[in-house]
Amino acid sequence: MKPKNAAGATAVVAIALLAAPLIAEAPAGLKSMELGRGPTIVLVHGLGGARTEWMPTARKLMGDHHVVMVDLPGHGESAMPDPFSYEACAAMLDQVLAKQKPESTVVVGHGLGGAIALLEAKAHPERMKGLIVIDASLKAPSQIPDEQKKFFVSFIEENYDQFLKMTFSRMGRDSAEGVALHARAALVPSGNMKTYFRTLIDLDATGAVKGLKTPLLFVGSSTSWPDTVQWATVAHLRGYEDAGAIATRRIAKSGQQIYADQPDTLAMVIRDFEKQVIAKK
Repeated sequence: MKPKNAAGATAVVAIALLAAPLIAEAPAGLKSMELGRGPTIVLVHGLGGARTEWMPTARKLMGDHHVVMVDLPGHGESAMPDPFSYEACAAMLDQVLAKQKPESTVVVGHGLGGAIALLEAKAHPERMKGLIVIDASLKAPSQIPDEQKKFFVSFIEENYDQFLKMTFSRMGRDSAEGVALHARAALVPSGNMKTYFRTLIDLDATGAVKGLKTPLLFVGSSTSWPDTVQWATVAHLRGYEDAGAIATRRIAKSGQQIYADQPDTLAMVIRDFEKQVIAKK
């Protein structure tokens, strides 16, 4: 029966919309740069970084690999998910991995990029043969009371430039590297960085390593894993205590920019791990 007037037509449309299933719009994918052919290595940078930072290591791999470098959400040309969550970031990474050949794909994530890649491996283990995380923490160093959280957020809002410089300058092996890290982080929109900093207070991706089916390798630089410290201590501080069979590798004389100051060694570590996991049936 056709409605006899405009009001009736409006009611029919409204009822139809209410009855229709709601389809959530998928988050936009991450922007990437792809080089070379062969088994796939997906490189995910850390907070305040950029996909191009991987170029020194990518050059060592692209001769016989398909290297995919991605911009994290809110970095470079990649949009932020709305609403923001690390699970939403992992879902954006999933769109990149869905285009690769899972039987020959290894993902390498640095810092926070490693934590996001680990969430993706937990949600979609079928997307990759193995995962390497570099200097990645899966939790905040300690529990912070709510009042201190409020102070922390307020401090960032009121002193963002100072906080950014203080945070990234300390990450360098020396003052020159600290300046470079800060300069790169300053290119990321401040609103995006503030969102990351606010949510890092409550970061807890430790559950992602429990029962993980994907082969996992933790690579530590000298700055995050001094040669005087045992892996058990690092595992406790960074949230890997509940990981099952996890391989570890420490690269000596390396800093925060391990992908740039030790590209030959890092590429060798990636190749060795890739051969092991690809060989497994």
